[in-house]
Amino acid sequence: MSKDQVVWPFDLWLKTAVRGFGLSPIEFWAMSVRDWLSLLSNQTEQGLGRTEFSKLMGTYPDTSIKRDTND
Repeated sequence: MSKDQVVWPFDLWLKTAVRGFGLSPIEFWAMSVRDWLSLLSNQTEQGLGRTEFSKLMGTYPDTSIKRDTND
């Protein structure tokens, strides 16, 4: 192995997934590396709240489907 190659700690990650997050090995291996790293990053940033989401939907309505106007 050359000094420029990245060594991925999959064994440690699998143990962390199973013991720390309660995932099954199948669930861990089904995740993308990007999703796994995001889970590990410990970011506490919240998603959109109801008000912000409604505003976003009003600004960019989904016109490809017919919606019930009573929503």
